[in-house]
Formats: sequence, structure tokens, C-alpha cells
Amino acid sequence: VVEVEEYFVKYKNYSYLHCEWATEQQLEKDKRIQQKIKRFKMKQAQRALFFADMEEEPFNPDYVEVDRVLEVSYCEDKDTGEEVVYYLVKWCSLPYEDSTWELKDDVDQSKIEEFEQLQAVKPDSRRVERPPANLWKKREQSRAYKNGNSLRDYQLEGVNWLLFNWYNRRNCILADEMGLGKTIQSITFLEEIHRVGIKGPFLIIAPLSTIANWEREFRTWTDLNVIVYHGSVVSRQMLQQYEMYFRDSQDCCQDNKDK
Repeated sequence: VVEVEEYFVKYKNYSYLHCEWATEQQLEKDKRIQQKIKRFKMKQAQRALFFADMEEEPFNPDYVEVDRVLEVSYCEDKDTGEEVVYYLVKWCSLPYEDSTWELKDDVDQSKIEEFEQLQAVKPDSRRVERPPANLWKKREQSRAYKNGNSLRDYQLEGVNWLLFNWYNRRNCILADEMGLGKTIQSITFLEEIHRVGIKGPFLIIAPLSTIANWEREFRTWTDLNVIVYHGSVVSRQMLQQYEMYFRDSQDCCQDNKDK
């Protein structure tokens, strides 16, 4: 038995799904491999010094969880002539610029279905006016939102108050105590507006530290299509290209009014 040193490698332009063990000899095609191995060993030494008792995973497991499907591409296998389907995947906890093209079999089917449902939505440019104030009705009970979630009594009171002001075209500030669910009240307020025909888009401006929580609560309480517009120039360009517009039959972009 001969011991061979192997490294767990993440390849450029490939997702973390395709990480694999490889020897130094197998990696020699990369002219900078010696520098990369040296940096890796230095990091390992630092971790051993400060985190001696901690076992660390090679990478965040979120990196192999599909967040969203952005696009689909159909190709023909040159050998068999069969159609091959690829999806452009945005991965959890990674920016849009790290999205990769993956074979259909490697993509969560439920995420493919979400993508297909969004693609099936037809853009509607009709302007829906805000309902008159006399149509506002106080809700005595919370409706059942997504996943069977419902508002507590004090949260329902807050949503009723927000809707009352919205119907009466009054600006307002929701400023109750910490921990009472202002985020949820705001989200369900937007869901109620959406249900009366105002399709958006709705813009939420929040501190970076709370954006992940806003996104999670939107997906927990509603079926609204939530897009986090954040990241590098490349990521924002991808957001604009794949998330902000519909494409018509001539592959031309149209404003996505349901975002």
C-alpha cells in the first residue's frame, strides 16, 4: 500500500457539486497549483492553531442547495442525437455571479417547477387603481397564509391599521415594540394588497443584516416572487438580466410587473 496525498478540489466555473479528490500530479495542468497548495497548507496550519478541537466541513453545505433556477438551455448530444437539458442555477448562500449551468438530473425538481411557473406568468401592463376608502373592511380574524401561518391578534390589529391607512391614502409608520413581528405584519400587508389586484413590484429597503430574514419570512408566509437585489456589479447585472424582465417570443425583454 502506497500513501498518496490528495486534495479536495473546487474547480473554476464549476459548482460545488463537482468537487472531487485529486492528487498534485492530476492538478499540474494549473500552472499556479503550487502557490494554491501552499496557501491551502498555510490556512490549515492557522486553523489547527486556533481551532484545534473543531471539525470543519470542506465548504458550506448550502452551496449545493438550489436557491433558484434562472434559465434553461436545450442542446443536442453529438454522439446520441438526444436532447440534453441544462439549467442555470443560483445556489443558496452564494451570489448570482457564482451561478452555474447544471444538467437537469442534478437540479431539484421542485425548483424547476417553480421556474416553469414563473415563466408561464404572462406580463400584465394594465394599471390597477387603489380601491376607494369605503371598500376597506376590518378583518376580525387572520386569514390562513402560506404553510398554514396566521397572525396573532395584535399583529392582525397592526395589519388592519396599515390597510386602513393605505385605503385612505395616508402615510404611516409601524413602530410597535421589539419582537412583536413588524416584519410579518409588513409582509402580510403586502400580501393583502396583492390579493386585491395590486401586483407590484414592491420595493423593500432593509439593512444588510436583516435582508436574509426578510427573504425567509416572505417565502414562509407568501407565494410572492422574492428577489434580493444585492451584490457585485456582475451579480446585479445577472439580476437585471434574469430576474427583472419577461422575455417575449422574440427573446426581447419586458418589464416584469409581478416581481
